[in-house]
Amino acid sequence: MDAAKTIRNKLREIENELALIESLRMAAKTEGGRLSAFGRDLLKAAKVAGVKQAFMAKLLDITPGAVSQHYNKSR
Repeated sequence: MDAAKTIRNKLREIENELALIESLRMAAKTEGGRLSAFGRDLLKAAKVAGVKQAFMAKLLDITPGAVSQHYNKSR
């Protein structure tokens, strides 16, 4: 496989992954920017699974403090 084709394939993979992340972000937040029920459930599941708060903040494009509040609520 030539280099250009490999690069195009990798870029397509990255675009698909970015679309998935954007879909998660849209589902996790309301239009007003607050966490939706799905977003709160996602954070609860992430906590149980041991996912780091900083990762979830980046994934959902929210502050680490917001993630911390939700992680602490779901004890």
